[in-house]
Amino acid sequence: MNGWIAVNSRPSDRRRVDVAWSTVYWEFLERYLNDRFETQWVLSPETSVSLWAENWSIAQQIVVRSPQANNQVLQMPGDTSIFMLRVPEGDNSEIHGGMRVLSKEETVINLSKNTWSTAATDIISVLGSIRGSSSLIRVLLSKRKSTIAGRIAGALRHLGRTKDADQILSAMQSAGYTTNEENPFDDQAHAVLDERRAAAPAATRIKNLWAKMSNDAFQNVNVEGTRFNDIDSYMSDIEERYVADALNSLSIEGYQVSEDLIERVQSGDWNPEQHAGDADARNALAAKGYRMAFEEVKVDIRKILEGAPSGELLAHRHQDWFRAMFQPSVQAGIIEAYQLAGYRSHNVYLCGSSHVPLPPHAISDAMDALFECIEDEPNPLAKAIVAPFLFTYIHPFPDGNGRTGRFLMNALMAEARLPWTVVPVEQRDRYMSCLEEASQNEKIGPLAEFIEELVSSPPPPRPGETGWQRKNGVPSP
Repeated sequence: MNGWIAVNSRPSDRRRVDVAWSTVYWEFLERYLNDRFETQWVLSPETSVSLWAENWSIAQQIVVRSPQANNQVLQMPGDTSIFMLRVPEGDNSEIHGGMRVLSKEETVINLSKNTWSTAATDIISVLGSIRGSSSLIRVLLSKRKSTIAGRIAGALRHLGRTKDADQILSAMQSAGYTTNEENPFDDQAHAVLDERRAAAPAATRIKNLWAKMSNDAFQNVNVEGTRFNDIDSYMSDIEERYVADALNSLSIEGYQVSEDLIERVQSGDWNPEQHAGDADARNALAAKGYRMAFEEVKVDIRKILEGAPSGELLAHRHQDWFRAMFQPSVQAGIIEAYQLAGYRSHNVYLCGSSHVPLPPHAISDAMDALFECIEDEPNPLAKAIVAPFLFTYIHPFPDGNGRTGRFLMNALMAEARLPWTVVPVEQRDRYMSCLEEASQNEKIGPLAEFIEELVSSPPPPRPGETGWQRKNGVPSP
């Protein structure tokens, strides 16, 4: 263990070990457990259900079951640990994402009662991916789990799979068991499962998070859009806020850009030969790409204001925004054009965050579900808060997810008849904290309140006199 090396891109951070730990956590566990126990180990039902649900967030403690375990806790960086639980004999396991987990059916049937409330989204995602009820019935009968059968039947009925719930109860009764049905979920909004077919866990996960968060977001904000007929005036206001938006959005992502650079890119006067600052390729290309993506977003906002359905439009166009954002880097030969095709093909980790974005194989299912939710949601304000968060939660692109997510937010702000909203770089820590709270604890309230404050206040001012200053009577510095 002491020989494991995790490279941190910010060596000046005093917490560099803990910050970098999340980026190697699962790779380390896979190698360490295979080395120590070979094939004689499996993760607990509670961890197995998270991984089957494509929830790879870093847990404070996981339990590993093995006949070779010692019933001791192994402390690891980042305030995380493994409890090595000794079991009489090895459990049957399957490999998922390199980790040994129980089968989906064994996982659900062996969960503790408390887990059904604390990990409801994970469990719903896994239940939705199990086709029919026969595989569940087989394990329930072989393990003589009559109480658990009642819990699973109640859960399935609550989620809309009435036929499967009835079949489980009938099978247990036919085998001589008395089964009392109970619904283990709370009364919060949940996704409704398709009774005819199984769904990818990532898709069900996104739909369940949307059902829960859209309701919470609506209850935590109190702003109303202004009805208007002058679309040209609204588009002019967007352009008015461009410099402040670009400065702050790029700075949040760690780029070093100046107002002078942003304005020259805006006017088309970007020339590395005449301006030394333009020669800083990374920052200059980011500024140029942001402007190109901004132009694409404006086109789509006008279509939304003219009545185009936002879910269908954004599903079709969000990848165009991404390609525009990195087109200057392609033209400069820094990245290859094929790298802008589709979603990412590799895992990504967020340094310092316990949230781990979805693995590549789950992205398309999750994105399809996201745009279906946007299309079906009647409340435009809920869309503007929940959709950008879930976009960054999925993290579909190899880069530019934060910027694209904020573009998505403002496209949906337009549908809600709210102004283009700038997230100030000075409030980056609060912004990231709100995203982390939503990712880890499924609580969208803090993010909704933060966005409400930004919508209700003027955008961050630019240095020098601006149209906003003139309009609001603010003197130039």
